[in-house]
This record gives sequence, structure tokens and C-alpha cells, in this order.
Amino acid sequence: MTRRGVLILLRQKSFFSLALTTFILVALSVPVFAVSYNPGVSVGQYSTYGNFVGTGPGYVSFNDYSFLNLQVVSVSGSLVTLLTTDQFKNRTALPGNGTVDVWNLELGTDNGTPSTLGPIIATNLNQGNAIPPPNTYSINQTVDQTYLGVKRSVNILNVAISTSSYNLTQTYIYDKLSGMLLESTSTMITQPQQPITSTLFYSIIATNIFGSTPSPTVPEFSTIAISAVVVLIMLITSSLIILLEKRKKIKTHASIFKKLVSKLNANKTA
Repeated sequence: MTRRGVLILLRQKSFFSLALTTFILVALSVPVFAVSYNPGVSVGQYSTYGNFVGTGPGYVSFNDYSFLNLQVVSVSGSLVTLLTTDQFKNRTALPGNGTVDVWNLELGTDNGTPSTLGPIIATNLNQGNAIPPPNTYSINQTVDQTYLGVKRSVNILNVAISTSSYNLTQTYIYDKLSGMLLESTSTMITQPQQPITSTLFYSIIATNIFGSTPSPTVPEFSTIAISAVVVLIMLITSSLIILLEKRKKIKTHASIFKKLVSKLNANKTA
């Protein structure tokens, strides 16, 4: 094999070594950066909702709501069990009073059935992260807002549904650390000859979550941070390979020099 052929072979070997090493390191780093759908609440925490305002057909009855309370009664893995207590302004119980729902934050199910737009999502999600069930919705924004006098990082979900009968827009705002719903707004416009607009709004009025929300179990990593780490890994790997190649060349040169010295000494002796 010619010298040129040897050099090409060495370069190809270095390239494939770099590619393989980088692939392995990136593959090992993926589980660290993957989104984990863990609960951000603990047993005994609760959120109470009020400020119910409804307008238009089908929504006016919400004006008679006094409150709706969701209390965490169990947390196991990705499962969160919520107890609902609620009542009308006349202090009679609402139809859903005493309901118990088991939400699977990883699968996006309510009592085993796929359900979207629930009252709780996973902790520590960020803009662009999907909300289970798969292929449904994703966080549109992660911003800071104030609720009950406390500044919180929140995840905003905007949903738009259009059919031949109506256009529906909904905005759900979730507390980032706990994953609990903080505020909801819905607007529906029917599409007969004379469009009719109906709206519903409610928000959190009391909670014990803000002062005792557990820290996220999975560290946050933005897309930029992940890209930077991957690039850094590639640079380090490339540098190591170049260093190894240089060490090989140095050893080769040293061996040649040693042989040359030995040959010269042999000639002198002769």
C-alpha cells in the first residue's frame, strides 16, 4: 500500500472512531435530557377554584358556582389521585361533589381513559414539551405570572378547535412546579346564520401548594443547553482523537530516531 493510501486509511479510521464515540456519548446523554412526566404535588395539597363567570347558552349556569376544590389524596409513580369537593352559591353540592379521579401524568389518562385538558400535568415541563396523551397538545409558552400575590413560573396551553358548527378556543394556565391548573378561559362561537358567543372563566382562589411545592426531581435542560453539551462532547472527543494520533506519530518518530542512532553507533564501532 502506498503512503497516500495509508494516510487515507488513517483519516477514515479517525473519522469513524470520532463518529462512533460521539454517537455513544450522545446516546448515553439522551436519557438525562429526556422529558420525565413526574408529579409535582404531594398528599394533602389542594387547589380551590372560584371567580366563575359564564355567558351565553350553556355557560350561564357557571355563575351559580361557589367553588371547586381539588385535593391530592394519593401519589404513586406517575399517578395522582384527586378528590373533588364543590358547591353552588346556595351551599348545595354540585353534581360532581365527592368524585375521585386517578390521573396518569405519563399516559394522559383519567381513571384509565385517555383525557386531554385535565386539571393537572407533570412537573417542570417547558415550552414545546408535549402533554400526554401522545400527539395531542404541547406547551405554547413558559412565562412568569402572579397568582394570589405570588410570582410563579407557569405553562400556558392554547387550544383551538374548529368544526362546521362552532369555533372553540381554550387557554389553560398551569403552575410549572406543581403542574396544577391555575386558570382557564373558554370561548365558543357557534356558526349558524347568527353566530352566538359563549364564554367561561375561572381561576384559583386558594391553595397550599405555592409554599410547599416539592423541587422537581429531574433537572431542567433547555434545547440550547442540550445542543451546547452535545457540541462540547464532540469537541472533547475530537481533541482526544487528535491527541492520540499525535502521540502515535511522536512514538513513531522516536522509534525511527532510536534506530538511526543505533545504526550510527554500530557504524562507528565497525
